[in-house]
Amino acid sequence: MRSSISAYERLAALPAVFRGTDLTVRFQWTSKTASHYLYLWKKRGLVSGLGGHSDVFANLVVSREPDWEAGLRLAMPSAVLVGVDVLRRVGWTTQIPFQPSVAVNNAEATFQVDHFDVVPRPPGWFKLLAPGTQRPDPRGLAALSPSWALAEMIRSEGWGACGLALDDIYWDQVTDQDRMEWEAAREQLGLGDLAMNPDEEAEYGRCR
Repeated sequence: MRSSISAYERLAALPAVFRGTDLTVRFQWTSKTASHYLYLWKKRGLVSGLGGHSDVFANLVVSREPDWEAGLRLAMPSAVLVGVDVLRRVGWTTQIPFQPSVAVNNAEATFQVDHFDVVPRPPGWFKLLAPGTQRPDPRGLAALSPSWALAEMIRSEGWGACGLALDDIYWDQVTDQDRMEWEAAREQLGLGDLAMNPDEEAEYGRCR
């Protein structure tokens, strides 16, 4: 009877993002059988893999638009969105990175995947950046706030090397609250009196 169940029926019973190992529980399959079905489903375009050693798949029967952030969170729960894409999402820049960057705790299984640039970070990094970490969508990835993301990039690489120059930022989109968060970030990250925008240092850089 089980063999008569179509691929669409089986996938309709699974969530939009799932682990390959979920199939062994849901359908009482062996790992070998689950791998075989995943291979067939991928070949037919019914599922798509997150990649790497993740064992995470997007269910294209349930949703044609994969939620890769949910998939990454399933594969590496500590993942935090960092870098230029944080700023792009809030309208601070139009620069588009090749892949969004995510920091992942290197105390857990860490590996590269197809849709993100995974940057391993030690547990201490997550403690240091915790005050600037938020989760706008309960189902999505945690992310640094824009001010903290900018401070972390400058601390790690400096202007230019981090993928942004001063004139890549739409400074008129930066609010007073953002500047207050910058003050907290630069203090936490040991950036001294570094101004958020060195070109505006006389106005904003000495307000501590």
